[in-house]
Amino acid sequence: MITIDQLDKNLNDMLEGWLTKFEPLYISVYQERVDMQERIFGKGNKGGSNRNGDKLPTTAYSSTPIYVNPRDLRNAPSQFKKGKRGTPINSLYFPGGYAQIKTQTSATIPLQLTGNLLGSWLSTPIGEDGLSCSIEIGSEQKDKIKGLEFGNGDKFKGYGVIFQPSKEEEQAMLDYQGELIVAQINKQFNG
Repeated sequence: MITIDQLDKNLNDMLEGWLTKFEPLYISVYQERVDMQERIFGKGNKGGSNRNGDKLPTTAYSSTPIYVNPRDLRNAPSQFKKGKRGTPINSLYFPGGYAQIKTQTSATIPLQLTGNLLGSWLSTPIGEDGLSCSIEIGSEQKDKIKGLEFGNGDKFKGYGVIFQPSKEEEQAMLDYQGELIVAQINKQFNG
């Protein structure tokens, strides 16, 4: 059985540690980022949505026939890299165009918010500093995000706020954070 003095010391040590590294916050924000990523970029062939749940448009890949250098394709099936005689070929022919390339050489993902934007989302670390934590994206993507959310000033009016958590995502993060805090406090009671 833990003594009151030991419990007091454990709780004070835990709180002092939280001032420099508030793990319940960091862990819950990481989970919020996963939830936001699925909402924004979609999952599998399912397109994403903005913060209000409005679906983001996805543009179909081109189906115009295309020739591609085999060295430029990662994960291309071997059937596309060898000719009829089994010798390496200089270019690959895809009668179904880029749409066929995407379905037969790499994972299919929603189309509007992919490429550099998704890469930046995945590669930018979450900002962790004491009692604060932030989901960030590379500064080189700020203008693209602004354009997608608020338009270009001409005919395109934007899709609405995309890269901010929805009310549901925010509530799920707070609930999860609360569970993590309670678990850490309970751990202190058990010594």
